[in-house]
Amino acid sequence: MKQVATFIAISALFFACKTKDKDVAGKGGSATISVFPQHHEVAKNLTAFKAYIKYGTKDAPTSGLYDDSMVLVNHDSLVSGSFAGLKNGDYYLYASGYDTSVNSNLHGGLPYTVTAQTPQSVFIPVSE
Repeated sequence: MKQVATFIAISALFFACKTKDKDVAGKGGSATISVFPQHHEVAKNLTAFKAYIKYGTKDAPTSGLYDDSMVLVNHDSLVSGSFAGLKNGDYYLYASGYDTSVNSNLHGGLPYTVTAQTPQSVFIPVSE
């Protein structure tokens, strides 16, 4: 009976460690998420955009605090930026800025899951 209890305890510890290390979002990997905000599937009139990322969740943080952020850059009417060095796991992405065609502030976000250590592109729909 003592051997069975020991085996169960060691097995539980082994599986707990394996589960803990699996898909823990955050820095330390080699995945890159490139974000592209779009308003009505267009990006050419977007200015002053910033992107935010929250690690380990599929929901926007209720506190409004994100783990990282960046100013997005306009390259020939394509607004973008990249979060590099990420592990597999769940993330929440958010972007906000201004659209000169409608003279309005825009924002939007969505959940995203990294499942491979590769470059990945995410289009974030933004609206008034």
